[in-house]
Amino acid sequence: MPTYEEVLSLAKRLPLADQARLLEALSVSLPQAVRVEGTDEVIAAEEISASEAALQEYWAGRDRGITAAGLKQRLFGGNLGESAR
Repeated sequence: MPTYEEVLSLAKRLPLADQARLLEALSVSLPQAVRVEGTDEVIAAEEISASEAALQEYWAGRDRGITAAGLKQRLFGGNLGESAR
């Protein structure tokens, strides 16, 4: 049986479309939630899958992401350059 490292190496060599197919197939066959080691946090498999798919889109150049200023605006809103009064 191949080791984890061997399987991971092979998966990384797949074209992006095949990586996405593999991710989808694994997400169907894996548990629906993952517990973060050392914490009580549980992350849904759907959230992990969506995050991985977004990362693949970014790496493929189909999603350019947002700027740091755009992220700050989205997270905090308002006028970030003004001092509090």
